[in-house]
Amino acid sequence: MGASGDQRAELKSRLVGLLRPVIHDHGAELVDLELAGALGNCTVRLLVHRDPGATISLCEQISLEVGDLLDLHELVPGRYRIEVTSPGFDRPLKTDRDFARAFSRLIKVVQPSGRTLIGRLVEWEAESICLETEKGRERISRQQIAKATIEAEF
Repeated sequence: MGASGDQRAELKSRLVGLLRPVIHDHGAELVDLELAGALGNCTVRLLVHRDPGATISLCEQISLEVGDLLDLHELVPGRYRIEVTSPGFDRPLKTDRDFARAFSRLIKVVQPSGRTLIGRLVEWEAESICLETEKGRERISRQQIAKATIEAEF
């Protein structure tokens, strides 16, 4: 018998509260926590960010501490796996925190109409963002963003 959505949401909330300070102690930020699979045999996936980037060593250190904490508090029923990773370029920008991390980065915005814009994020606020594109500055309503991602720069 699977856990209800309410049980998963409550577990996720409790895990975020427990684990966010550990990640913060490493100078990183918890971007998201995902519970994949059935409770009793699930994967606890932590997406962490640290400037200039989350290293493998950082992810290993966080994983060890998180494992110890989860064992101590026995919050996750049954068996579980822990994955600690960085969000990656392909993770969509959705929240104010996502846009804050992407400030001054090159981003790609796809609108519901299919129109695509690429530009440097120079402003963001609750209602809109502003990109510096080849044609100048362009303000885009956040409601008109189907998907926004950071573009790789070499």
